[in-house]
Amino acid sequence: MGFSEARVNAAMKATGGSGLQPAMDWSPLTSVQMTLFAHADDPEPMDTDVAGESDPAAPAGQSNQPQNDDAITEDEATAQSLKCDDCGRLLRDAAAAEFHAVKSGHQNFSESTQAIKPLTEDEKKAKLEELRQKLALRKEEKRVQEIADSKVKEKVRRTTGKEMTDIKEKMAELEMKKLAEAKKREKEQDRIAKQRIKDQIELDKRDRAARAEKEKLERQGIQAPVATPVQAPVAVAASAAGPREYSEARIQLRLTAGGAITQVFKSSDPLSVVYEHVASQTGNAIGSFKLVQTFPRKVLDDQSKTLQELGLVPSAALIVQ
Repeated sequence: MGFSEARVNAAMKATGGSGLQPAMDWSPLTSVQMTLFAHADDPEPMDTDVAGESDPAAPAGQSNQPQNDDAITEDEATAQSLKCDDCGRLLRDAAAAEFHAVKSGHQNFSESTQAIKPLTEDEKKAKLEELRQKLALRKEEKRVQEIADSKVKEKVRRTTGKEMTDIKEKMAELEMKKLAEAKKREKEQDRIAKQRIKDQIELDKRDRAARAEKEKLERQGIQAPVATPVQAPVAVAASAAGPREYSEARIQLRLTAGGAITQVFKSSDPLSVVYEHVASQTGNAIGSFKLVQTFPRKVLDDQSKTLQELGLVPSAALIVQ
């Protein structure tokens, strides 16, 4: 069922354009609300019959306009939109209000009778272009920020890398100095040991010569003079200087398969500690190999003696056999 345009216009003018529901409830005849459906068969109203025009038959000072009790109040008006009470912005529907609340953080909303006009094609195009420009601006800002962050990270990486390189170089330099000092001490120990052997050989030669001379004189019936024992110069120098105490022993272990293992032990450690270290490095069981001193050549099998007692301090070279 439909209504004519004249009847709908009359209802809208009578209700002050308050909306569809007030127009449906409008009654031009009585103060009792009646619907348009009840007057569907009534004659078409004229424009002069609507509210706002006076009835000639009515008494002076009276008109056929509805009484104030039947007027549409603000509370009875139909809500056309939602309004943000925090910023005053009009929103088209609940979805727009929810998006606005998430974006702005505003929480206070109320219904509004003010209708929001739909956007024209030009306004839509302008709004779309504005959104595109904002999106492009945000992308550019993000790109610039990523470039700045990348530069900062690269700077930190280079600084950290340089510091690590400097630390490694210093550690390598210190290690080389330690190795050079240990090598120097080892050479000095080897020189002293060789000199001691030479002196011992010289002493043995003198002893053999003295015994031969004594035997010769005895065969000739001449009593040989009592010879005073001759000590090696190195031994005399060592006894004059006195023994030196070392707290560490740098042991170089040369493997028969090639290569060497260098480790620093305490001078008070027993020889068994060295055997255990060799076993852990080579995988050989203790008892399947021997440690041999190079100069003078000697097999070190008494694992209960300390490195100090075996004369392996401050440094020594051993062969793993």
